[in-house]
Amino acid sequence: MAAGDPKPGDVIDKRYRLEFELGRGGHGLVFRAYDEEQGFDVALKILSQSIADDPQYTVRLWREAQSLQALWGSSVVRVYGFGTDEENGFVYMAMELLEGETLADHLRELEGFDCRMSAFRVLEALDPVARALHAAHAKGIIHRDIKPSNIILLHLEKGGGTRLMDFGLAKIQGSMQLTQAGMVAGSPSYIAPEVWRAQPFDHRIDVYSFAAVVYRAFAGAPPFVGDSMVDILMAATMGERPKLSAIRPELPLEVDGWLAKALAIDPNERYDYVSTMWNDLLRLVMYASGPSAQLTRQTFQLPE
Repeated sequence: MAAGDPKPGDVIDKRYRLEFELGRGGHGLVFRAYDEEQGFDVALKILSQSIADDPQYTVRLWREAQSLQALWGSSVVRVYGFGTDEENGFVYMAMELLEGETLADHLRELEGFDCRMSAFRVLEALDPVARALHAAHAKGIIHRDIKPSNIILLHLEKGGGTRLMDFGLAKIQGSMQLTQAGMVAGSPSYIAPEVWRAQPFDHRIDVYSFAAVVYRAFAGAPPFVGDSMVDILMAATMGERPKLSAIRPELPLEVDGWLAKALAIDPNERYDYVSTMWNDLLRLVMYASGPSAQLTRQTFQLPE
């Protein structure tokens, strides 16, 4: 821990008492903290002091808070507050404390036993994400970093459900661009081709990334892999689209056409909306056979 970083026992902004560190990244730390005003635990995201003086990172955290607050009521992580601890210079965001595991961890655990999520469980777990992205896009918010590690499956004893988190790279329509020209934002296995190519983009990059997450959940690996970033770039921007039906025979053959459209290289050939893509996948599973198809028909209702 660097000198000057917050530590357990510190009180941030005379309100949030830090309990213990939950995680850290290149830009900051996340603590479990007790909100002494409201009387419950929160997750407190704090910018590292080494970058807190850089206005870009403060604006990025503020933009993340704006995005999350705008989506209150959907399945994104909830934001309770944003501010600056004037005494110590910490910029922070107080969020809902999530108790569960990431989709990435859940998939790795299953795959360690040579297992996969059932088709129904994939749909059940990711339907809230599809709805959250639909709500975000309707408000002009593009997530830009959809990946399994940003999707939390809450413990059943905590009520279950799914949360989409980390809008740190989010782009809000009409706002100033923060990513430098030529910089690729996102996680390599889930980045849309137009982002790799530094071309103009819109919400359809989230359509692509979400489809890549769906493929990962079904197939046990991302749609495009390689030994280097260049290998992944070439596969994503030029390679043949993968097939799902051979890997998951309980899915109909039409799922391969669905995937080709969802992961289309040209965004104009891709699904225009997450909702349309998701409803088409629901329809494919509903009209298949087997336990997942039956559960899907019982649980989900398609629009007229």
